[in-house]
Amino acid sequence: MLPFKFLDKSPSYDAAEVFYVRVDPNLSISDELLKSLYYLLWFPGYFGFNWDALYDCLRDLAWIPYRKLVLVHEALPSLPEEDLKVYLEILRDSALDWGGDQEHELEVFFRSADRRRVEKLLVNARC
Repeated sequence: MLPFKFLDKSPSYDAAEVFYVRVDPNLSISDELLKSLYYLLWFPGYFGFNWDALYDCLRDLAWIPYRKLVLVHEALPSLPEEDLKVYLEILRDSALDWGGDQEHELEVFFRSADRRRVEKLLVNARC
């Protein structure tokens, strides 16, 4: 079972209670996605702009003043398939790692229409 949530419309939260981030649906290059997440998620200056750095920062989040981080995708990024798989794996693993009684909670949302593609990519993803 995936830790993601799939909805037909963007979720609504009280901005005073969660750190809400909307990922630009027009991103099509991995470097652009990493750069966008760097700014949106207030990553520290040492962020390395690669997949390992993304995973490391999503597993830290000490600089985020809220317990819950909500990451909303109104569409899947138009990345090359292999990069999209890696991105989804990082989000999945990070969301699962924050599960339970942790300092932070990561909620990741996708459109309901993207559910099958996300599931297919992760089923075929490397272990």
